[in-house]
Amino acid sequence: MKHTISRRSFLQMAGLTAGAAWLAACAAPVAPGAAPAEGEGAMPSEAMIEMEAWSRMTDVAQESILGIIDNYNETNEINAKVEFVYIAQTQGSQADEKLLTAVAGGSPPALYYADRFTVPQFAHQGFFTNINDFAEAAGVTEDQYFPFAWEETVYKGNIYALSFDTDTRAYWWNKDIYEEVGLDPEVPPTNLTELAEVMETLTTRGAGDAVTRFGFHPSWGQAQLYTWGWAFGGEFQNPDTKEITFSNPKVIEAAYAQDEFVQQVGVQDVDAMQAACAGGACNGPNNWFLTGQVASCINGNWMVAQTQRFTPDVNYGVVPMPGPDGPAPHASWAGGWSWCVPEGVEDVASAFDACAYFCGPEGQLKYNKDTYHIPTIKAAAEDPFFRDDPHHAVFMDLLPVSHARPPIPFGSKLWDLQVKAYQDEIPHGLKTPEEALADIDAEINADLEEAGFFS
Repeated sequence: MKHTISRRSFLQMAGLTAGAAWLAACAAPVAPGAAPAEGEGAMPSEAMIEMEAWSRMTDVAQESILGIIDNYNETNEINAKVEFVYIAQTQGSQADEKLLTAVAGGSPPALYYADRFTVPQFAHQGFFTNINDFAEAAGVTEDQYFPFAWEETVYKGNIYALSFDTDTRAYWWNKDIYEEVGLDPEVPPTNLTELAEVMETLTTRGAGDAVTRFGFHPSWGQAQLYTWGWAFGGEFQNPDTKEITFSNPKVIEAAYAQDEFVQQVGVQDVDAMQAACAGGACNGPNNWFLTGQVASCINGNWMVAQTQRFTPDVNYGVVPMPGPDGPAPHASWAGGWSWCVPEGVEDVASAFDACAYFCGPEGQLKYNKDTYHIPTIKAAAEDPFFRDDPHHAVFMDLLPVSHARPPIPFGSKLWDLQVKAYQDEIPHGLKTPEEALADIDAEINADLEEAGFFS
């Protein structure tokens, strides 16, 4: 089945059920989505269009993306071939130095896999192409997507990426290890007091009292400051003024709680694990939760696919994260990724055609089923598949009450600052939580003021 991305194809999303509408819509090829202006992004002629798609994904995610690319290469009507290129993430940052260098040097890839909350920042900095006219011609509209996923791809009213997937976060525990130490494997902790007790019971130590198994890791996986802050009912952005509010009293309280867990385990042990896992060393089958070196953690729904693939014989449980006084269903947050066309790409129309296929219902359903993420196209997320596995159903239930990171033109910088605060400044006593979080607010809000974000 050949295809090009047309307005009709995207409008089929509104009534999509388990991909059937998309397959019906693809029955006959239609004209490409139309270029926004004469001479701009015009389609090349009969020559093969070769494009690179850069992504940092590995393991199950990479395999799924490769499959999507293969499908696109076999079915597109514009005589295009996309090649997957793996690029390692810049350590400790959501920025990607290789991409920024490529754009600055005038040799960007046609497609780039971007952490969606960073899109406004890279759009602001001029690294992503405005695809608003192409998306409009293809029938891409806000109402097709979960609101937070749409907001993260838009900057100053224009679209700079297409949303690909989303996720939520919950408490994972290894039932076999629970049973091994005498804990009831069917009774996870429901509050932070119980979590501290469980962590102590599950933790094992070896020579020099060094941790050999973390009962619970308070700052690994998805146990970021965002997670803890929302567990305590905090907020990171004022909904009215749009100012960043990491120094919200509830977020400060959460930062103290996280640090208490870190100190209980031992800062040196937490540091040692972070060093051991640098550069993606703990990804895939080497994930410390899968290897049993972490008995419980906060992590996302993608772990469903990883546990099925790498440790199918281990018994796991998933519940909403324990909160200060009980389960914290509002502790979860929804992230996710997107595909964009970097600035400087000459053939934007062809790049958009591939981007729209990846992020359309066919691409989204394949990727999210392969990896146990969640589609951002609302109709696609209604596919019964996403609730068939009881573990994944927990994450689906958390989606309506999850939060999203502030979609601001300094999102990547904000991320890096909060990582520095909870992994370095606070646990090592360089700053109190009040100082570290107030400094984040001051720096980012000054940047936003200078950029005219509040006007």
